[in-house]
Amino acid sequence: RDDGGGEVPTTGKRMLEQDFTNDSPMTYEEKRELCANMNKLPGKKLGSVVQIIHDRNPKILQQNGEDPDEIEIDIDRIDAATLRYLEVFVKEALTKNNKKKARP
Repeated sequence: RDDGGGEVPTTGKRMLEQDFTNDSPMTYEEKRELCANMNKLPGKKLGSVVQIIHDRNPKILQQNGEDPDEIEIDIDRIDAATLRYLEVFVKEALTKNNKKKARP
């Protein structure tokens, strides 16, 4: 859903405040694509992804024992609504990031 302004909000906090109701389960292929796209995000946006997951599913995130700065995300434990929410957020973030790179 959009906020009436024609665009889907791009900040995690603002997106959390909106009524996001798409909770259709993701296929394996959709999850794989979401993971691949998350890996393309710049650091700041990746931090937003972590924050969204933490806010919606606080028990999902696990710290990697070998590297305290690395966080493991078990995508199969994330509920469908959060995955769909992340799908929109990540696609929007990548679109905006690509537009910035395309500018002279």
